[in-house]
Amino acid sequence: MTPLRQTGRAGLEFLGSLQSYASRGLRAKARDEFYATPEMAELGDEPLGPRPTDEMRSLIARARDVAERSHHWRYERFYQRFVAENVYERGIPATEDQREPIEQMLTVLAEGANEKALTLDPDLREPGYFEQVEWHLMPGGWDGYDLSGPMFMLGIGPMIFSRGGYAAVAPGEDIAEQRRQVVAELQPGPYRRILDVGCGGISTIAVLRSAFPEAEITGIDLSANTLRFAHLMAEKLGLNVHLKQADLTHTKEPDNHYDAVTAYAVFHEMDDPSAARAVAELFRVLAPGGSLLISDPGPARGCTPWEAVLYDWETENREEPWFTDAMLRDLPELLDRAGFVEIREYPLGTGAYPWIIRACKPGAA
Repeated sequence: MTPLRQTGRAGLEFLGSLQSYASRGLRAKARDEFYATPEMAELGDEPLGPRPTDEMRSLIARARDVAERSHHWRYERFYQRFVAENVYERGIPATEDQREPIEQMLTVLAEGANEKALTLDPDLREPGYFEQVEWHLMPGGWDGYDLSGPMFMLGIGPMIFSRGGYAAVAPGEDIAEQRRQVVAELQPGPYRRILDVGCGGISTIAVLRSAFPEAEITGIDLSANTLRFAHLMAEKLGLNVHLKQADLTHTKEPDNHYDAVTAYAVFHEMDDPSAARAVAELFRVLAPGGSLLISDPGPARGCTPWEAVLYDWETENREEPWFTDAMLRDLPELLDRAGFVEIREYPLGTGAYPWIIRACKPGAA
């Protein structure tokens, strides 16, 4: 696809470098100061473990107050917010500067695409947890800018996100490699049909296609804009998948239909009632013996005090309204209540992200 012009790339490269500097250098100093305080030294750099919700919420607030005493923390968070806002302040104009060749490329891709591989629902109403949220500070949310897909692919992804050091992704971590590691945690197949919920683009779907080349793969998401671009990219790469616009809490998919369901970084973007409805919906669409794989930022009980503060900051500062609620949520309990069995949860790496939850629907596969 047409690359961004040099001036547009330079602005995004600057933001990527600033994010790396802040997340590697300043954050390390802030973390050392955090654990040097008597309050946090007593807790230690270990997972907080199970605690009553009120106690956990109070502990996180206390840890946040400790972190905010550090000028290294305040500067690092300032730079994080600055980058989060300016990826769009710079990314949108850089993409607009190449609108004509980008649109020409999209037109060429659309000419050979299988229209039946994309199903949009013009009557779909955004659920309350999603409505009017400008996710990650993106103006207008996921459907606010028609070329958001090319913007991420050409600029924000390779120049900023690939460096790690934002949200729950640790500095230097490769989110693309993390997706491959997550999918590898899915119970061994074979699978005839796989559903990826909240699929967004095709990053996770492409990994699923590589891991399970014989499976019929369906991805659902609320954003029509994101799905349109994902459909063209999937067609270009020959992934042979079906993308649908649907609400995770009411997918309209058949009962007992899928052998596996995956949910990558979805549940932290839902309030508690919606998360419970989504779990019940995933149980319904899974076939008996089917496998469920969820990956998200870790729960507070699996976070160190430092990680808990980092995650909690996202709620008010990077347009993630449900992040802290998700940290305090007992998702395995919701799965158990819905009827899932063989429920396991564990961190995939050294930190609390990615956090894996696996479960099965009872019955013969």
